[in-house]
Amino acid sequence: MRKPAKKKSKKKTTKKKSPIKKQQIIVLVDGAGNYYEIPRATLERSRVSDRRKKKIAAAIAGPQPGWHYIPGTAVPGGILPPKFMGAQQLRYAGFYLTSAKAKR
Repeated sequence: MRKPAKKKSKKKTTKKKSPIKKQQIIVLVDGAGNYYEIPRATLERSRVSDRRKKKIAAAIAGPQPGWHYIPGTAVPGGILPPKFMGAQQLRYAGFYLTSAKAKR
């Protein structure tokens, strides 16, 4: 006499979820209150090479063009920035993380 066939139990497989990839977004703001979002990857592609660092450091060292000495007794040795024109000056405002998935 034959033995009855054993029933194969289905193994429950759990799919491992891959971690959600995030990208860092750098935020800059100008004097006019406009915000600019730059992905960190874009910023990294713009990194200055070692051979150009000294040249750039020299270019931005010292008094910046557009700043003027105030030769007055009220503010001796003070400096005065030029009148702000539009959105010329940018400053770091912060960063946030966002999903790197393409949005549909």
